[in-house]
Amino acid sequence: METFLSSTPIAFILTLGTLIFVHELGHFLVARWSGIRVERFSIGFGPKIVAHTVGETEYCLSWIPLGGYVKVAGMADVGSEETTGEPWEYPSKPVWVRMAVIGAGPFMNFLFAFLAFIYLFAFYGIPAITPVHVSPKPGSIADISGIEYGDRILRVNDQDVNDTHSLANALDQIHVSGGNIDVNRNDKELGINLPPSDDPSYGLDIVIPAIVGQVVNGKPAETVGIKKGDKITSVASISVDSWLSMSKEIQQYPDEEITIDWIRNGIKMSSKIIPIGIASGDSIVGQIGIGFPEGIRVDIRTGESIILAGKQVYDSSLMLMGFLGELFQGQRSTNELGGPLRIAEMAGKSAQSGLEDFVGFLAMLSVNLAVINLIPIPVLDGGHLFFLLLEGVMRRPLSSRAREWIQYVGLAIMFSLMFFVIFNDLNQMVFHQISELFD
Repeated sequence: METFLSSTPIAFILTLGTLIFVHELGHFLVARWSGIRVERFSIGFGPKIVAHTVGETEYCLSWIPLGGYVKVAGMADVGSEETTGEPWEYPSKPVWVRMAVIGAGPFMNFLFAFLAFIYLFAFYGIPAITPVHVSPKPGSIADISGIEYGDRILRVNDQDVNDTHSLANALDQIHVSGGNIDVNRNDKELGINLPPSDDPSYGLDIVIPAIVGQVVNGKPAETVGIKKGDKITSVASISVDSWLSMSKEIQQYPDEEITIDWIRNGIKMSSKIIPIGIASGDSIVGQIGIGFPEGIRVDIRTGESIILAGKQVYDSSLMLMGFLGELFQGQRSTNELGGPLRIAEMAGKSAQSGLEDFVGFLAMLSVNLAVINLIPIPVLDGGHLFFLLLEGVMRRPLSSRAREWIQYVGLAIMFSLMFFVIFNDLNQMVFHQISELFD
């Protein structure tokens, strides 16, 4: 199964097909439930590949796999009038029913992601790191309370902390009223009192040691003899004590020769190395072909997996909304936007990594699809919901002329955005590589 999925085109088609089907199924089910006649259920746009009619509904698969649609009776296309006032038509239903039909698409994407995360947590557990070394954010409660960079967390309120998951649970239990935390610092055990905090994490980041977990064949790290289990100690004569500090130093030297030092079984080693330059947003960063050390897996109870899945959907939604907000304010580069080509690339890579990664990718993309569809742009679900809300407040719909022009504007925005992200994909994935060949 995973070998079959590892083909990028197949993974891409399966990804879009699944998420489009889930989204349109939401519209379809609520429309049918509310007595609205569904005339067509299509996966894809454009000419039909295959179609079959069952009852009043034509089910079809179309050639352009970049979306889909459910055509309900009385919901006219741009510039057409198809309503007759029949009770099974979309405009004949109350505003709240029409809002339910529109909102059901994004809801189903959220639901799909929620169920996918439950599956991942319940069957695979969650990755965790042990032992637990931390770094307090400057000015955080943990920092003010006396926790220092590199401290190893031993206990919270006399509850043993064996991994990062148990630390998160323990801090969540004490953040309302405060508690005690025991740490190991320079081989000495210290007790620190933590006051109540609105932030359950107390501003603690996890420090991942600069230990090599994977070495990619044919990359610079393998070429110079770095092996799994080696601990990187310095990069370009700068000491590093965490994965973050190590990777930051390596990234600064794309295609430049530097010195890298490491320890293997207590023996110090050193070599010259040239990190490969890789495109990352607007810049080129260095990479040497190493990966994180494998952590542990913590088994999760069914009840906890449900809670964690809900939190994952919520956090992922907030993260995307935060990114979009920063993008509109000019704080993030438009080069970070990905279109269908980048989705295809990510689908292929996640499928090659295995079922767990592929399902996780589907879940995250489903959340993204739901959030983006709720943006109040005409022709998106969010645009329809916005104008239905206006209709509810005004107690009358917008004129057909106004709706027509608004839809034209929405289509222009969406086509412009689609062309932009496709060009962005080509620029990042194709044009940049071609230009490098001539440099």
